[in-house]
Amino acid sequence: MSTATPIQPPPTAPLPAPAVAALARLELKLTAPAAVVRAVTVYEVATARYDELIAHPASTLSGAEFDSLTSAQDSLTEAFTTLAEAGRLDLIAPAEIAGRYRLASLDCRRAAAKRNFDGCLAAQDEMRMCRCQLASAGRLDLIGVA
Repeated sequence: MSTATPIQPPPTAPLPAPAVAALARLELKLTAPAAVVRAVTVYEVATARYDELIAHPASTLSGAEFDSLTSAQDSLTEAFTTLAEAGRLDLIAPAEIAGRYRLASLDCRRAAAKRNFDGCLAAQDEMRMCRCQLASAGRLDLIGVA
């Protein structure tokens, strides 16, 4: 028969006040405020809509499409400002890369239509670079690749 005393686990509750305060500070640093999350979402959606509309000549846009383009620009500005004030512009870098990818794709189609082989290759190089950057960030979803 053993005479050793059983090991008691350290007490876990209630936490001392300094530990509670430290956990609260850590939680604030690890979670993004709702306004930042919303701004990133708005930025990504507005970027996609803006890129879609800007691909067409302005003279071919309907009144509703032109209003949508203006609204997308306003949304981009508002979201960018929110993220800049929060010091989190790093969160929209993938959305900006996706925008460059979409514009390069448009340039490639236009160059191909004009039989501009060099222009098409340059656009494809840009698309490949953007795709690699998005893959590294784990955000291929922004260009429709899963």
